[in-house]
Amino acid sequence: MNHQLVLQFQGDDAATLEKVIELEDQLIEALDGSTAAEVDGHEPGDGVINLVLLAKNAAKVWEKIEPMIEEAASDDLEISAVAFRPLNGDEFTVLWPTDFEGEFEMG
Repeated sequence: MNHQLVLQFQGDDAATLEKVIELEDQLIEALDGSTAAEVDGHEPGDGVINLVLLAKNAAKVWEKIEPMIEEAASDDLEISAVAFRPLNGDEFTVLWPTDFEGEFEMG
């Protein structure tokens, strides 16, 4: 795997965490047997919850899972950003939203 792909969701309350874990389980099932990506886990941050995947090509994996994320996103589960960085790198590149401004941090 070459990249760490991070899906960042707004909120760090119990209800949000439960929904992120549900989504994480769906992604694990969807990516089962895939050599392109694997789910690395989730971690609550400062007011956010990050869902982390390891990917060979983060942009291609995002294209594949974006419809699943959009379906899971609701009033109760708001995705704020999707970004990736090389496994041995520090700087994130934001994939979504395309008009993201500022610096992505895992929080």
